[in-house]
Amino acid sequence: MKNIFISVTLRIVLFIALAIMVFDFLRVEQKFIQMDRGYIEGFTVQVNTWPGSLMIAILILFIIANLIHFLRMRKNKNTDIRDFITFEYDSTDERAVANTRKAISYAFSGILIFSFFMIGSFMFIPNYFLDYIWYPLFAVASIPISGLIIYAISFTVLQRA
Repeated sequence: MKNIFISVTLRIVLFIALAIMVFDFLRVEQKFIQMDRGYIEGFTVQVNTWPGSLMIAILILFIIANLIHFLRMRKNKNTDIRDFITFEYDSTDERAVANTRKAISYAFSGILIFSFFMIGSFMFIPNYFLDYIWYPLFAVASIPISGLIIYAISFTVLQRA
């Protein structure tokens, strides 16, 4: 059960780190465009390196977790190569596989509903695109994060039932 929360948390932090890294790039790019169009004379900017470092650290943790899972699963001769893809659940447990299918179905439905509202929210805040470039970026990044949260909650509820 704890593997699912470790996996989901790592993925959520990975999406957040990527969004922050892209935001820093967009912030600098916006300053260049404003300077090119004559809105500002010059600017200074500081680019953060911690989102990239965080992303690399999370990727390394994913690789380590998947290697540990691979080594554990390799001991069992009845496992399929598809069982090594993720370390969230034990693929030899039929109940966990069925619950994962249901949880993925719930997460996909949640992503569809959440995406509908996120896209609709762009209609009400067009000024944010000019002044606050972070909104569309983080709104888009929140879509897979919502799916991961729905997946983790629904899997946990299904496993405990």
